[in-house]
Amino acid sequence: MLRYPTALLFMVVICLPLLNQLTGIWHFERKSENRNFRDSVNFDIAFLDPFPADFESYFNDNFSFRRPLLDLHHHLSFYYFLVSPHPDQTLVGSSGWYFLAKKEKNIYEGILRFTPGHLQQFEAEWRYRKHYLDSMRIPFMWLIAPMKHHVYAEFMPFQSIPIKEDRVTQLERHFNKKLPGVMTSLRPLLNEAKKDHKVFYKLDNHWNFHAGELVSRYIVQQLRENLPGVQIPEIPPVSWRDTLLKTGIHQNVLGIDDLSETDQIPVIAKPRSVAVVKHDFPPIKHFQYPGDYEMRFMNVHDSSGLRVLVIRDSFGEKLLPFLKEPFHETVFIFDGWQYGLNKKIIEHLKPDAVIFLSSEVHIEHIIGLE
Repeated sequence: MLRYPTALLFMVVICLPLLNQLTGIWHFERKSENRNFRDSVNFDIAFLDPFPADFESYFNDNFSFRRPLLDLHHHLSFYYFLVSPHPDQTLVGSSGWYFLAKKEKNIYEGILRFTPGHLQQFEAEWRYRKHYLDSMRIPFMWLIAPMKHHVYAEFMPFQSIPIKEDRVTQLERHFNKKLPGVMTSLRPLLNEAKKDHKVFYKLDNHWNFHAGELVSRYIVQQLRENLPGVQIPEIPPVSWRDTLLKTGIHQNVLGIDDLSETDQIPVIAKPRSVAVVKHDFPPIKHFQYPGDYEMRFMNVHDSSGLRVLVIRDSFGEKLLPFLKEPFHETVFIFDGWQYGLNKKIIEHLKPDAVIFLSSEVHIEHIIGLE
C-alpha cells in the first residue's frame, strides 16, 4: 500500500529543486564559501568538449536548495559528528581553535620539506641580496611569520603529529652556519607572547593586531641596533577596544554562523603618520589585489628623516597601525607572496632600511618554487 505514495514523494523531492528553479517560490541567499562561483556557462557549438564539466559546475553552484542543504550538512558534521564539514580545508582543533589543512598540514607534519639543494638556493639568493644591500649601505631584516599550527600546536588535532625539524628549522640551522644574522623566525617571539595575549585568530589563519604590535616593536628595536646614532621614536602607546568577530576563513569553510570570537582593535590616541599619495609603483602582473600592492605613509613631525621599505604579504597588514608611526616615510609593498628584492623600488626610494616579512607557508617563492 505504501509503494505508490513513497514513489510519489520521491518524485516530488527530485522535482522540487527544478520547479523552484523555474518558479522562484523560495529564494536562498548565496553564502560565501571562500571561492569564486561559476555564474555562467560557455557554449561553443564548434567545441563542446568542455561543456559538460562547465555545466555541471554551473548547476552545482546554482542548485536551488544548495544553501539549506549545505547548512544542514555543516551543522550535522560540526555539532553531531564533531568533525569538520570540509576536512580537506579546515581542521577542527580543541578549545575552539581551527587550522588550515592541505599545504599547512603537510608542512606541519613534515610531508613538505626543503632538500639540501633548496637550502643552497636560499643561501645563494640571500648572499646576493646581502651583497647588493650592503653595497648601498642599507640594513635589512628577513623575518618569517609562523603558521598558527606551530604557535598553537597544543590545540592541533591529536592525529596531526609535527615533525621535529620543519622547513623553518631547516633554514635556521643552515643560515646560522652560512649566513648568521640574515633570517629571523618570529615563532619564539609569538610563543612567548601568547602567554599574555591571543596572537592569532581562532577563526582565521592570520595573526592578530597584538602580534602586529609585538613584531613592529621588535623591528624598531632591531633598527635601533642596526642604525646606531639615529634616534628612532617609540611607537605610541596603544589602548585596545573589544569587538565581536564573526568572520575568517574557517568561519566561511565551516559554514556555522554562530561561531565567533572576541577580537581587540588597537587605538592610538594621537597617530602622527597618515596615508599619502603613492609613488605609483606598477603592481606585478595578474596580482589579485592591485590596490594593496603599494601603501605609503608619511609622518611630517618625525625628526629622524628615516625612510623604511617593507616587502610584505597579508600578515603585514597587522603591522600597519604601528610600524608607520616611528618613521618619516614608510612604504609597504605586497608583491603577491613573492618577497622579491624589488630592486627598481629600492633604487627609486633609496630607503634607510628594508624589511622582508615572509609567511612560513610561502617562503619557497623566494627561490622560484610554487
